[in-house]
Amino acid sequence: MSENQLKDNIGSTMFKDKVSICRCPEYKIEILADAIENCVAKIGGFKKFIRGAKKILLKPNLLSPSKPELAVTTHPLFIEAVIQLIKKYSGPGCSIIIADSPGVSTGHTKKELLKLYKQCGLTYLDRIENVSLNIDCNYLSVSFKDGVMLKKMDVIKPALDADIIINLPKFKTHSLTRITGAVKNMFGIIYGRTKTLLHAKFMDTGKFSNMLLDVYLYKKPVLNIMDGILGMEGEGPGASGIPRNTGLVLASSNALALDNVMAQLMNFNILDIPLLRNAKERHLNGWDPSVIELCGGNIGEFTMWDYRIPKISPLDHIAQNRVLNTYLMPFIRNNLSVSPYQDKTKCTLCGICIEICPENAIEEEDKKLVFDYKKCIRCYCCSEMCPEGAIELKYSFIGNLIFGRKNIK
Repeated sequence: MSENQLKDNIGSTMFKDKVSICRCPEYKIEILADAIENCVAKIGGFKKFIRGAKKILLKPNLLSPSKPELAVTTHPLFIEAVIQLIKKYSGPGCSIIIADSPGVSTGHTKKELLKLYKQCGLTYLDRIENVSLNIDCNYLSVSFKDGVMLKKMDVIKPALDADIIINLPKFKTHSLTRITGAVKNMFGIIYGRTKTLLHAKFMDTGKFSNMLLDVYLYKKPVLNIMDGILGMEGEGPGASGIPRNTGLVLASSNALALDNVMAQLMNFNILDIPLLRNAKERHLNGWDPSVIELCGGNIGEFTMWDYRIPKISPLDHIAQNRVLNTYLMPFIRNNLSVSPYQDKTKCTLCGICIEICPENAIEEEDKKLVFDYKKCIRCYCCSEMCPEGAIELKYSFIGNLIFGRKNIK
């Protein structure tokens, strides 16, 4: 066990991680600012976390160039409200930079980043004093000796230059990892299409989630504030997901604890979340609900019992068995797992799915998409990054017979 993990393990017996939760019905700046300020106040307040920092990185979820009403990205007014509060509690000379390396369909170039900010409605934030939208496309390869899956990683320079990071994730489901919250949002500090290579390298969900933990542990945010006013359910995290008015703001200094609470609010069994299972195995604070203190109410009064979650969990239990995983997973992957299919009524043949597929498993023939399911690793990047939500996730004929489901959507 590493020194950091040991400290986490010892710390779990001494105190409870706090996760704060507040109602917030809509995106109006005054209402947002009050809700966010109250939410953070329950865990110590902004001043406690800023601690005189001069360079603050705000890390929103900017998965793809998507309009705010689609719930794919952190809402611009949510980011603006956080900026107002940082300015209220920070000292003079504090600069704020908004940065993310978006999903693999968007190149990490100045041109593509500017297009991303415009489509996501963030451009006006650059006009606020001492606030900037990142256009620095540089990165550094860094070492992380405590990493389980990643000993080296390519990290965008703004994340390395910042005094502190404040993480601004969305309240969303995810077809591969079940949830995409505070921990997975930190995957966006990994440079550009390096993320595609990592999807291909860690095609097993457990290994992929362990890799996400490594990225998070390398550069922990001091504060995580979740935009749950408009959340996403179903086959998130991209345009294939379904926006849902969830009306919540959540905050914690521990991203794992925040994701744990989010999963419970979505009515997941937390040990069905690979990220939380891995965190348990690594003895990391935040995986165990019994050592999380919810400030602002109790789980029951906020839980959404009818939340639509990605329905691919039966295979996940099979994948945990080493023998079955080694000898049966090739058959399972090709015949029983959820697979991507083209929705011809939505598809514009833009080619993004072909470009970003880490295994080159998609081609266009006669104005339609052809999937090579023997190559497909079921990372669902195609569905995640499709701007039209035109990649459906379905079971095969055999999968339908066994699991009794048809189209997942």
